Amino acid sequence: MNDKLNVWFKRFLDFSLIVGLFIEVTVPIGLRRAVDITTNVLGGSSEYLQIKDHFLFAVVTIMIAGAFALLILYELRKMMKTVIADDCFVQANVTSLYRMGNYAFAIALVKIIRCFVYFTTAAIVTAGVFIFAGVLSKVLAKVFDKAIRYKEENDLTI
Repeated sequence: MNDKLNVWFKRFLDFSLIVGLFIEVTVPIGLRRAVDITTNVLGGSSEYLQIKDHFLFAVVTIMIAGAFALLILYELRKMMKTVIADDCFVQANVTSLYRMGNYAFAIALVKIIRCFVYFTTAAIVTAGVFIFAGVLSKVLAKVFDKAIRYKEENDLTI
């Protein structure tokens, strides 16, 4: 892969992490404003109107999911450093992939629990996406683990 693309993507992840931290801190203020704008545009029958009735719960669940999303970004940044260093088949990447899978499952669980308090279609879709991402991450971790073992065996025979 092109080194410039890898460096650019690493910088994009750095930027995303910084923006994500800012958004995480401003959720209580930003959510209230976003709900007001959405309900004004879509009218009083919007499913997002329920957020006003469960505002504290909404803030807490969004911030928990956001924290796990930031952890996923952090693990991706660590993995990109190994790609840039041209040493991506290391056990640390397997650990990062397993962790990202766990974080993705945690986000899905938070979204599903939230649906018992107030339901939005977006929460179900988000949960489905993160369940898929969690499974994919776990499978990739197993593939990387096998690849590392093959690489280590190959290194010993040469």
